[in-house]
Formats: sequence, C-alpha cells, structure tokens
Amino acid sequence: MRLSILLLPVLAVTACATPQEQCIGQATRDARINASLIAQTQGNIDRGFGLRTEERVREVRRLCRGETESGEAVVTRCEEVKVTKVQVPVALDLNAERAKLASLIQQRDRLASATQSGVAQCRALYPE
Repeated sequence: MRLSILLLPVLAVTACATPQEQCIGQATRDARINASLIAQTQGNIDRGFGLRTEERVREVRRLCRGETESGEAVVTRCEEVKVTKVQVPVALDLNAERAKLASLIQQRDRLASATQSGVAQCRALYPE
C-alpha cells in the first residue's frame, strides 16, 4: 500500500512527460522502489520496530442544517463517518530486518548497472 502511494506522484508526472522522460522513468523504476525499501528497512532497524498503517473509523455527531419541502429551515443531528490513518508500532525480528537490508543493498548494486544502461538506451532512442 505504501509503495503505491509513493508511486502516485511519479505516475502523475509521467503522464505529462516527454517520451524520453517516460522511458527513463520506466528504466529507473526498480531502482527507486529498491531505494524506498532500503530507507524503510533502515528506519525499522534504527527505531527497533516497524510501523503499520491502520485506518481508524469513528462516527462524529454534529448538527446539520436543512430545509423541509415547504422551505422551512431545520436543524437536525446527523452522524458523519471519519476515517483517519494511524501509524501503529509492530514488533520485528531485527536480525531478519538486517538480513533484508543486506539483501536490498546487494540488489541495489546489481540494479545500478542495469539502470545506467537503461537510461543510456532511452537517451539514444529518444534524443531531445
């Protein structure tokens, strides 16, 4: 879920991007996702716990104004549903998080050369 939220601005920008920018965006996608996961995992290790996003739903009572069919103003009680997102701490196996971080860093190193060649290919295909 968090990953898709991070990609929304990228998708919005690529809709207006030039063909070269779109190609480069696609070529660097995996590297950006990897960097995001590295940052998230490093944050978990630094904090000593993970964070999970939960939605909290509550009803809020308030006064609502309205009109009857005859046009008379009325005030009634109404309920509105409010949904808020809350970060909840989650226990983690820190040794597993460290292993995951090491794996992500190795993957980052492998992605770097693939990303560079992909960007070079995009620049050759779509010169500006």
